[in-house]
Amino acid sequence: MKQQTISLFCGGAILVILGGCTTVQPALEGRLDPNLGAAIRTNIQTQAVAPTAKQKANTYIPADPSRAALALKNYRDGNVEAPVPVNSSGN
Repeated sequence: MKQQTISLFCGGAILVILGGCTTVQPALEGRLDPNLGAAIRTNIQTQAVAPTAKQKANTYIPADPSRAALALKNYRDGNVEAPVPVNSSGN
């Protein structure tokens, strides 16, 4: 019983002491940049899926038949650049 009373008293004392550390206003009020988080909001907006069918239909990019024919001709003639291997060490 005595130990429980001491623990309860210590807990109450800690709460009273920590109560003095609180403030009425938020600690960073008026000290934050108004653009804080703008990069995150921009990234979310750029990666958002178009929500309407009209917006989704507006993202279609038509193929260019002349470029496709030129790419096929270059491939058949062997005029394609060989891919360059890349690794994480930069070699």
